[in-house]
Amino acid sequence: MTLRSALALLIAPALLLPAVPAQAQLDLARAGITRLDNGLTVIVLEENSLPVVSVQVLYKSGSRDETSGKTGLAHMLEHLAFRASENFPDGSATDTVYDAGGEWHGYTWIDQTTYFATAPAEKLDLLLAIEADRMARVTIDPAAMEAEAGAVITEMRGYQNDPSTVLFDAVVASAIQAHPYRNNTIGYESDVAALTAQDAEDYYARHYAPENAVLAIVGNVDPQAALAQARAYFDELAAREAAPRVVSVEPPQAGLRRVNLAGPVERQYLRIAYPAPAASSADFAPFLLMQQLLSGGSGVNFRQNDWGTPAADGSVLAGAVDDMASWFIPTADPYLFMLSASLDTASDRSELERELESRIAAFRSAAPSVAALDAARAAVRAQLAFDLETTEDAAHQLAFFEGIGALEQLLALDDALARTMPNDIRRAAQAYLDPARRTIGWYGPGSAPGALATASGNLSPSAQRPAVRDVGTAASPAQLRHLPSGLPVILRPVSQSPLASVMLVQSGARLGLEGSPDGIGVAQASGLAADLPRLVAQAAAALREASPPSAEEPSNDPSTRLGQMLAAQRDGSSSSAGPTGGIAFAVVSGAVDTDSAYAALASELGTASPAALPSPARFRPGRNGMGMEKALIPLPLAQSAIGYSVAAPAPASREGLAWRMLLYVLTHDYGGRLGDAAISERGLVYYIGSDYIGDAAQGRIEITAGVDPGKIDAFEAMLRDHIAQLSTQPPGAAEIAAARAHILGREASAAMDNQEIATSLARHFLTSGGLSDNAALSRQLAAIGSEDLARAARGFANGTILRVDVTPAPEGDD
Repeated sequence: MTLRSALALLIAPALLLPAVPAQAQLDLARAGITRLDNGLTVIVLEENSLPVVSVQVLYKSGSRDETSGKTGLAHMLEHLAFRASENFPDGSATDTVYDAGGEWHGYTWIDQTTYFATAPAEKLDLLLAIEADRMARVTIDPAAMEAEAGAVITEMRGYQNDPSTVLFDAVVASAIQAHPYRNNTIGYESDVAALTAQDAEDYYARHYAPENAVLAIVGNVDPQAALAQARAYFDELAAREAAPRVVSVEPPQAGLRRVNLAGPVERQYLRIAYPAPAASSADFAPFLLMQQLLSGGSGVNFRQNDWGTPAADGSVLAGAVDDMASWFIPTADPYLFMLSASLDTASDRSELERELESRIAAFRSAAPSVAALDAARAAVRAQLAFDLETTEDAAHQLAFFEGIGALEQLLALDDALARTMPNDIRRAAQAYLDPARRTIGWYGPGSAPGALATASGNLSPSAQRPAVRDVGTAASPAQLRHLPSGLPVILRPVSQSPLASVMLVQSGARLGLEGSPDGIGVAQASGLAADLPRLVAQAAAALREASPPSAEEPSNDPSTRLGQMLAAQRDGSSSSAGPTGGIAFAVVSGAVDTDSAYAALASELGTASPAALPSPARFRPGRNGMGMEKALIPLPLAQSAIGYSVAAPAPASREGLAWRMLLYVLTHDYGGRLGDAAISERGLVYYIGSDYIGDAAQGRIEITAGVDPGKIDAFEAMLRDHIAQLSTQPPGAAEIAAARAHILGREASAAMDNQEIATSLARHFLTSGGLSDNAALSRQLAAIGSEDLARAARGFANGTILRVDVTPAPEGDD
């Protein structure tokens, strides 16, 4: 979940934030842990702040458990496990979650494969039924292997377009030479293409055993009732012995290792890998603090890790280069700490290496001051609060750390941080940042020295304790109030974390229905709720200083170029919103007292007269018939991109809801008519993105996908056909009912953290002038029928296909 950085302003917590308050509601120590007779570990945590439940199932099965020639098998099985099981055939498990208004996903990584979903709390039975079926009754159709391999290879090639990812894989394979952590999680193309249904069935039988799994349930549930529901679904599954995990101990590194790559890139990319401790190590807490002092960190939530945390102001490496970053994640066994940066083509590589080592050498030689360590401790604790902002975050952390054998260490992490002294930091720096234990990798412009026979890829973004009953207080509903100047302010108390988010929206800004703030004139600040006045001031300052983005040169990254083409479509559409003006309204969500939050807003914004919001307008289609725009990137890249853009009614209007239902029927992530045909049946693409953005005056629907160059013609034809079929084969009663249920359910489950909640509240206010009303929405959706969708289908075909072609890489040069 990231903001579109060019369009919205996210103010990160400052280095000197206060410690996380002890009254944080999402307290993992309140979770109860039970081990069933068949070996399954069940963890339940009650959190009543929002009407949702999150379910997470982790299998101790990752790329480290694969064998040579079968790389990518754990990840391939993840894909297959979403396709079909005995009680949820033909992808119906994910469709059912979507239809209930929930969200789902999964990922494979070196230690584990994880499946997770969040839905309205009354759907817990559904989520448990799906996961129980996945644990014991997955059905693997040999006929599906080719399509699924195609989808995986398309995913793989998307990573191959990213030079930083390609370099990451090469550096890891050099830095780790014995331990199976060196395995490429997505696998090598030749291995993936050769995997059989029998390979998948054998792997499934060995690794998807109850004793090899962790089930976490977090949300608005009664803990005893939730445990009883889990028993009802999982007790019946037979105990099976899981395959033993073979671990090779990595031998000591005898000296510096180097990796040099060349290819169609426009900068020089650097990665430096050092050894790092496991999450269960006594060195884990000192290492987190060492990273914070050295370059800044981002907590210990693997799902939230951004694959490179920018160097924090005041850290040792800050300013070495503009994009200096570090990366450290929790693992079961010792893994890697990585630094990354890039240079323009004229800069000297060795000069940057010397500068970095000079700074790190000085850091190794002296312990930090007590004041510096205290500031780092406060920063790490603030990051740990962001790790647990949602029920989905909490379920993930409970399952993840239990799965890597480090849950007790996570629960005691705050104490371990408190015990870490300056000399512990110096010892950790001397032990782990030894220059002789580095692996340095560079990837720069040039011709590859020869065709590569295998594919490069990266990860697929993959003792019983009694429960303590501590029922949280449900969040109060949102309040709409007005400052003395008349400026509308929306206040939503949410007690599940000690954090808060402030959003200020200018007139003329737009927000996506399902996404982050989109458009100049949106400023957002997030941090500890205790620091709310500063957050309001920072958001206001950011909004005052914001200026329209300058024109960008056409990007040579296909997905970025497609985004530029979509933005041009939006900029070229007519709108009654007018130019961006003053502040239209403000939103605060989080662990706040509404009166105090109102006072903070009044202090900063009390004299600001509200800018006018767009007025509702009658929808006028932007064109008649389907258009086409093309771009060519003359580089031998692994993946091209394609999209569709069409002017749509204002999202909150009756017409807009019909269009939103139609979009759901056509495509939603991996599902819908187009998703089923392109992904499940033919493996043309890995993922299909869709968005509906707009305000009270108008909207726009956008569809995007990354496509292999050899498949782009077939996918374009399929996209055209399925858009046309919305009229010739209109949605049936079951599809319409599913779309209604999905939209209504997402009102409860789509917004889980404070940033998302603020976005959702702002979206509703921007598009309707008021707060969300589930009862009213239910009535609106019930009134929309087949005739409304038929009218929407006629307009849906009046859009533009946007296609970004590339020069295909030579055969075998993947």
